[in-house]
Amino acid sequence: MRQTTKSITLVSLFLLSLFSGMVIGTEQAEASQVVITEAVRIVDGGTASDSQAAVASDSEGNVHIVWSRNTQHLYYSMLSPRGETLIDATQITNPGLHKVWHPDMVIDENDRIHLVWSDKSGQHKIMYTSINPYLAPLDGMAAEDSAISVIDDTIISMRAQDRDWPSIAVDSQGNLHIAWQDSYDELQQFFNQPQIYYSMIQPEYSGGSVLTLFEDTLLTPIIGHKGHPDIVIDSNDLVQIAWDDTRGGKVELVFLVDTSGSMYSEWADVCTVIYGGNFAAGGYFQGLKPMLQEGNMTVYETIYGLGNSLPGAASSGNCAGKNQNAGPRSTALGITPGDDSGGIRKLPGTVYNGNTYSGYSGEDWGPGTNWACLSWKDAQGNVPGNPPTQDDHKWNPNATKIAIPISDEGPKDGDPAQQADDTTSIEEAHDNCVNAGV
Repeated sequence: MRQTTKSITLVSLFLLSLFSGMVIGTEQAEASQVVITEAVRIVDGGTASDSQAAVASDSEGNVHIVWSRNTQHLYYSMLSPRGETLIDATQITNPGLHKVWHPDMVIDENDRIHLVWSDKSGQHKIMYTSINPYLAPLDGMAAEDSAISVIDDTIISMRAQDRDWPSIAVDSQGNLHIAWQDSYDELQQFFNQPQIYYSMIQPEYSGGSVLTLFEDTLLTPIIGHKGHPDIVIDSNDLVQIAWDDTRGGKVELVFLVDTSGSMYSEWADVCTVIYGGNFAAGGYFQGLKPMLQEGNMTVYETIYGLGNSLPGAASSGNCAGKNQNAGPRSTALGITPGDDSGGIRKLPGTVYNGNTYSGYSGEDWGPGTNWACLSWKDAQGNVPGNPPTQDDHKWNPNATKIAIPISDEGPKDGDPAQQADDTTSIEEAHDNCVNAGV
């Protein structure tokens, strides 16, 4: 449900067999076999914002709904199979300051409900609780959290960095399996890109607590963005988890680098960051391109020297062999197999105020970034774009596109910075990059 939604609504879909003893097969259902009920309003939140609903049904066919109210508390309601309210909207998170996001739930064979959510108040937490709605009168009124709670709000994971999108499943032994996305990066190997974590707990109902069988376990130890996991348990109690993953994806990096004299040593470090090697001040780095390729990502890169010139550092050290001593390519990278590097190139012209900018200070990274984005989608909406410059950057059409300016001075012709034309160049580049999706 969208966050702006003011009510939670349920629609039931029934697949009806022709005979009471017939098991529904894999054949396509006829129109007469599919019945959609009228929408049932679960709750009218009034001025509250009720969102992020999750739904499940128990062995009696009763329907259980949980949602976030104003992202501050978790609410719960129970309906009969006929849509009658058995438990009205009930707050099931403890009193206090919370920021509740993305709840999920599962119901075990004893019809106990197990819920997880992320709490983003303070240090981000993955939370768990269990309720037994059959401890309530089921009279259509709101229940008391203390009356139906069998395991109170419990922290599953709370460490540095962010975590979100928990998913929960239950196995045949009643053990609970939880997966979530987490930016915790103890060894600083993944640059705080979210990964998928997993934990297994055993509810201890007599004591109202949980026994942790598997603590936070990293499932995706490889660089790249992972997210939105979902978890199920199969008939053999094997845990199956699916998630979003950038592995196998393509990314194109375009660097717009200041070529003024103050940037000489930085040029060497730019190549170290991209291709790997030792920094000028000492210390080794694997390099972004090798690192991403190790994560099964295809990486295209081009390094442009602003001002139609390149410093000597662009041909030495970790930049050696990368200098093409030419302007932009006439074809996109990645069209021919193995053609994945544009190397280091001169950028003869940029775009400022909608026109070709012919300044050659080597510090016009605002207009340079603007040019890169207009090369994909121009002011007329053409894709690929055709900015007013003689040469354009040819983006790979299937890659995620990233433009990265690098400089130690203001965006238009360097210092003094924060002049009117600096602001104009940044705003123009920002708007055109957003419009182009770069």
